[in-house]
Amino acid sequence: MIAIGNQISPGLRGRRLRSAGADLQSTLCECVTTAASGRAILLFFLVLASFATTPKVLPAQGSQTYRVDSKESRIEIQLFSGGLLGGLGDNHLIALRHFSGTASFSPDDGWAADLLGESESLKVIDPGGNAAERKEVQDTMLGPTQLDVKNFPAIKLHAISFDPTDHDAAWRLMAEIELHGVTRKEQFSLECHQIGDKLQIRGKKMFKLTDFNIQPFSAALGAVKIKNEFEVTYNIVLERIY
Repeated sequence: MIAIGNQISPGLRGRRLRSAGADLQSTLCECVTTAASGRAILLFFLVLASFATTPKVLPAQGSQTYRVDSKESRIEIQLFSGGLLGGLGDNHLIALRHFSGTASFSPDDGWAADLLGESESLKVIDPGGNAAERKEVQDTMLGPTQLDVKNFPAIKLHAISFDPTDHDAAWRLMAEIELHGVTRKEQFSLECHQIGDKLQIRGKKMFKLTDFNIQPFSAALGAVKIKNEFEVTYNIVLERIY
């Protein structure tokens, strides 16, 4: 006899418990497998999304030609106040409004690039101060004692070499810079990415006014003046034309 009344024999109870345990283990395995599969699928789609949205490193395959997208690009110059009373002066933020350029790549010759800016399009965009003060600074900056834009209407950059570094998005540019009638060789560290059919080049670099034969503006016998060092920040977007 296995069961007597409502009582279950120990043997039958053991078999039922083992069967229930096996069913529970099977169910848990299925849940774990399903969850792992779900995570794997989610991870797969996240990887696909990252490839779709993350900028790619600047390409170098096949002949390509790009031109500057002036609507999306930005070049800004920061001048810093100095002198004994430098705290009374203001730093000045200046935007280069009109510039154009091209960049091209060929498997035989590598990258080539040229940029041309109009000196007269430099505009003071200080967030502080008033319109009259900004106009005074701008007139002085463009005038004969500083940039002298009537005699030196262009700012030019001509790439000599353009090469990748050990870091994925970092490139090194050696270029000739022409400003105020003076041409100098300068090295730039650039962050370069491909976004669809466009290239984005970003970075910043310090220069000295006196390197381009420009004397920093000063007033009150030098108590208030502009420092010799200035910083250029650029975010250049180039669109592929063929």
